[in-house]
Amino acid sequence: QQIRIKDEKALAYLYDHYSGALNGIIQRIVLSEKLAEEILQQTFLKIWEKIEYYDEKKASLFTWMSRIARNSAIDAKRLKKYENLQKTDSLDPTVSNSIHESISLSHLDTDKLIEKLDNKHSEVLKHVYLQGYSHREAAEVLGIPLGTVKTRIRSAISQLRSILSEEKALFASL
Repeated sequence: QQIRIKDEKALAYLYDHYSGALNGIIQRIVLSEKLAEEILQQTFLKIWEKIEYYDEKKASLFTWMSRIARNSAIDAKRLKKYENLQKTDSLDPTVSNSIHESISLSHLDTDKLIEKLDNKHSEVLKHVYLQGYSHREAAEVLGIPLGTVKTRIRSAISQLRSILSEEKALFASL
């Protein structure tokens, strides 16, 4: 409510409490710390400007903010991809693969969590949430129907919630 009345202290509070999580979402998609910081700033500007569109009946505030961050990162990645296509040829696949392997090692906790899912679910999550593919692009790359991609994402998120609940309970008991 405070952001809706344009209280800057409320925005500062949101930034202090959520910028780390949102930056993590963005950085996993764009794979650049500097670009992620720029997108994070744009994300908070969008949150400030578009707060009247937030509906607490549809999603939590963090979910709404993370969707803005994710979409901004995907837009930036697509724009960068388009600009790069205009400038250069694509990288040799062996170079490209070695870059992605070194990057994925820095996100080991996420990888371990996703590894707990079966392959068909983890594959879809990796494409959509970690590599920035749209649902349609993931369907094309994976060779499965769009509806199957969406169903697997919902199922995978449900499984992850269950896994995280179990781990939370385990840590609480320690």
